[in-house]
Amino acid sequence: MKIKKIHLINFRNYINEEINFSDNVSLIYGENAQGKTNIVEALYLFSTGKSHRTNNTNELVRHGESYFSIMLEFEDNNYLQSMEIKYEKGNRKRLFINEVKKDRLSDILGVIPSVLFSPESLSCIKGSPGERRKIIDIVLCQVSKKYLYNLQKYNRIVKNKNVLLKKIKNNKQYSSQLDVWNESQAKTGTVIIEERRSLILSLEKRMKRLMHGISDGKEDVKVRYRSLYEENKSIYENFLNLVSENKNREIEQEISLFGPHRDEIEILLNNQSSRLYCSQGQQRSLALSLSIAIMEEIEERTGKIPILLLDDVMSELDEKRRNYLYELIGNNQAVITSTDKMHFKTANDDKVSYIEIKNGTVVSYTNE
Repeated sequence: MKIKKIHLINFRNYINEEINFSDNVSLIYGENAQGKTNIVEALYLFSTGKSHRTNNTNELVRHGESYFSIMLEFEDNNYLQSMEIKYEKGNRKRLFINEVKKDRLSDILGVIPSVLFSPESLSCIKGSPGERRKIIDIVLCQVSKKYLYNLQKYNRIVKNKNVLLKKIKNNKQYSSQLDVWNESQAKTGTVIIEERRSLILSLEKRMKRLMHGISDGKEDVKVRYRSLYEENKSIYENFLNLVSENKNREIEQEISLFGPHRDEIEILLNNQSSRLYCSQGQQRSLALSLSIAIMEEIEERTGKIPILLLDDVMSELDEKRRNYLYELIGNNQAVITSTDKMHFKTANDDKVSYIEIKNGTVVSYTNE
């Protein structure tokens, strides 16, 4: 699977622009605030349906306009195909695959898997538990429609249960309904926890190998899924007992206090919390190893090689880490942004396309 070109209309600072991609590495370069990251953002939208920079879709519309349209051409199984996302302010995003309108934006998941490594990627190492849960959920949603279904179902259950908890606090007659929601939450939540644990075990093995290579064998990684459930007992029974025993506490606080929406994913380096004790260089290495591990995981589970999106990270990596990254890219397709054209120079320069961006316009395109 290869992406071929993207067409941006009224997207961020782009008026009407088409960008072609190399089958291997496309280096998008230019000064800051010219629109390089906007291309990566659009590509990420085609993988997840969401921006990695904002939850407000209106921010994606060019200033002074009322809509945007982005279209991607890609090749899969030797067939040229297309996807398009259209958005008008005040409405929902609309998805078209091969010019056929889809009922749900979530139909986009798994069509063009990608892995993003950007300055924001460090948030999965040093940020809140929610940042790490988000990364794991994005991976699982790209590789499993079943997981997506259960995650959406679980979020609805928690939302409805929270509404009920508020009602019960004001009127105890609604208390009898809580057991039904607790059972539904435990049942669906158990599926999510099991899938997350399975993925984390696999990612841990991959990250161990990758960090071993990056650090010359000096650093060891552990990834742990932290929850309040006892390891050697049924997750469902533990979950149900936990919410049942804490009914009054949840009613008092009017919120669901337990479940996969509150669980922690902890990354340890040499048995110490990476969030608290790692240097910035170590955190970058962990974020890089996690991104590559995710890339390998998606390929193994789907048979598709994900597009690697590297946004403004070359200057953040020292020469050794950059060289290690070049080796890992190999013949995979990658889109890289940088302020400096010279940040990506390898023995395989003949496979690299250099795309210069200035004020939302491609001003030069070369293969060297």
